[in-house]
Amino acid sequence: MRAHPCARGTPGVSALRGFTLIELLVVIAIIALLVSLLLPSLGKARQAARTALCLSQIRQLEIAHTLYLDDHDEFFIDAGLGHGGLASPDRAWPITLGEYYGNELVLRSPVDDSPFWPRSLGGQSDGATLDELIEALASGGPPPSNIARWTSYGLNNALTRFARPNVRDPDDSSRFLGPWMKMAAVPNPSTTVHFLMITEGNDSASEQFATSDHVHVEQWGIFGAESAPAIAASQCAIDAHGGPARSFRSRSNYGFLDGHAETLTFEDVYTDKETNRFIPDFAP
Repeated sequence: MRAHPCARGTPGVSALRGFTLIELLVVIAIIALLVSLLLPSLGKARQAARTALCLSQIRQLEIAHTLYLDDHDEFFIDAGLGHGGLASPDRAWPITLGEYYGNELVLRSPVDDSPFWPRSLGGQSDGATLDELIEALASGGPPPSNIARWTSYGLNNALTRFARPNVRDPDDSSRFLGPWMKMAAVPNPSTTVHFLMITEGNDSASEQFATSDHVHVEQWGIFGAESAPAIAASQCAIDAHGGPARSFRSRSNYGFLDGHAETLTFEDVYTDKETNRFIPDFAP
């Protein structure tokens, strides 16, 4: 009987063996190195995707606003939520624009983790939700005394009737500019900011704006241009999409009256109280 070849110890055939400890450690080290190289790229890609989604939502709101203009003789939507109170909820834009934007999901930015959202949406607030306020208005009952956060986005108050700023003409201090309540009154709609991102209210200086639906741009440069980013950051999330906090290099998303939206640094939209993209007569 002939023996099986493998039983003869045929030259050139080595026995099977496993990995040595050193080889295993080398493989683990290589995998760890690859992960460390990939994680920053994955993080940047995720951030870019969230910024793009937020930008898309602002565009949807601007499209909804264009439809609203067609039905309301080109008058802009208005604000109605005060800072820490309801004020005129029936005029608040999340309510009046509701039939045009349709899905409330567009009201919350994917980067918004404000604690002022209602508990049902992952926040910490026991205040009334947007749906609860709408139900109260429909029933004719008294509005709730306290509300939760309804939206990540707010209006440039220069374009509202509810919170219109008093802005003097820099060439004639006795004359006030505006009002800018409808499209015909705005010289450059494509460079005039309409929607912006409201602060999340993570500190005492900003929490009163976290449940509002507008900001006060006339206050930003009141102590000089250098203080504008800090004051603006107490009202809107100027660093929602990157850059240093409370800085002219802070990055956020902005919607414009002509319907487009952009991711811009604060210095792109604001230089000083007489050179910015918020006061329509000063927008370049």
